[in-house]
Amino acid sequence: MIKSLLSQWESFREKQKAMLCSVVEWKGSVPRKDYPMMLVLDDGRLLGTIGGGSMELKVSQAALKMMSEASSTLFDFNMTGKDVNADVGLCGGTLKVLVEPFSSELEAFYQEMLLQSTKHAKLMVKLSIKPGTSIKVKREIVISRQAIQGSNPVLEKRLREIFENQSTRSFIYDETLYLMWQVFSPPTLHLFGAGHVGQAVAQLAHFTELQVKVYDDRMELMTPERFPYAERLQTQFPINREALAHIPRHDFILIASREHKHDRELLAHALEISAEYIGLVSSARKWKLLSENLHSNGFPLEALARVHAPVGLDIDAQTVPEIAISILSEIISVYRGKTT
Repeated sequence: MIKSLLSQWESFREKQKAMLCSVVEWKGSVPRKDYPMMLVLDDGRLLGTIGGGSMELKVSQAALKMMSEASSTLFDFNMTGKDVNADVGLCGGTLKVLVEPFSSELEAFYQEMLLQSTKHAKLMVKLSIKPGTSIKVKREIVISRQAIQGSNPVLEKRLREIFENQSTRSFIYDETLYLMWQVFSPPTLHLFGAGHVGQAVAQLAHFTELQVKVYDDRMELMTPERFPYAERLQTQFPINREALAHIPRHDFILIASREHKHDRELLAHALEISAEYIGLVSSARKWKLLSENLHSNGFPLEALARVHAPVGLDIDAQTVPEIAISILSEIISVYRGKTT
C-alpha cells in the first residue's frame, strides 16, 4: 500500500505538495478495514484510496483546504446513518482519518520502514496521536517487543501483545490513540506458464498487492510487452526442484505450463515445499488423472487436497479474461483469509 503510494509519488514530488490521509481507527462496517492511505495532491488529484464515496470526498476536500496551513487533523466519520436521502454514510461503522502534510521527513520515514521490512520478519509501526488544539503525531519503527518501552507498564504490555500477535490494531489509552500497524511484504505470485491465461492473470494481478514472477522457456512469450508489470524468469521445462525451493511458504504458486507432464512435475515440487497456495489450471478430468498419479507415487491425499484444481472460483468463466478473474478472485480470498 505505502510502497505503491511512494512509487506513484515519484512523478509528482518535485512539482507538487501533498497531504497524507490515513485511516487510523475503524469500528463496525466500513469501506476498507486494512487501514488504507492515500495522497491528496495540491491540484486535487488522488493517489490511492481510503474507501471512496462521500467520506473520501470530504477528506480530500478538507486536505486541500489544509494544504496552505501545513497542519494535521484527525477527522471522525460516523457511517451509521439510516436516511438514504441524506449526505451520511450508511455502511454501519465509524472511523478516524488522520490528515497531515506529506513532508520530506514523513516520506523518508516510510522509505526507511520499507528498507527495514526487507531485513526483519517482524516489523511494525507504532503510531501515537495525542489530541489537543494542535494534535501531536509520533511514529516509531518497531522490530522487537523489547523495543517497546515506556513508563506505563499497562500500555507497554498491550503494545507488546499486539506486536507478538503481528496483527494491526488501534486503541485509545489515556486519551491518546495508538495504532500498531503491521508491515509486511505482500506475497509473490509465482506463475509457471506464459501463455494466454498466464498473461491475463499477471496483468490483473498488477491491480492487487501481489508481486508477480513468470517462469517459462518460450522466449517469444517472455517479453516486456506481454508482461510489463511482472518479473520474467527464463527457465527450462521440466523444471528441477531447486527452482522452487527458494519460494517462501506464504507465497502463491499458479501452474499453467504448456504440457501436462510439466504440470505434474511442478505440482510434485510445489507440494514438497508446502506452499501456501497451489493452483492448477486444468479440467476436472485432468486433475483427477494427475492427482491419481501423484498419489500412486507417494503423495498423501491430504497433501493433494491443498491443490486448488480446477483453479479459480466457480463463476462459469469461459473467456481468458473471465478465467483470470476467477483465479485472482480465489487467490485474493485465500490471501485475505476467507475459506474457498
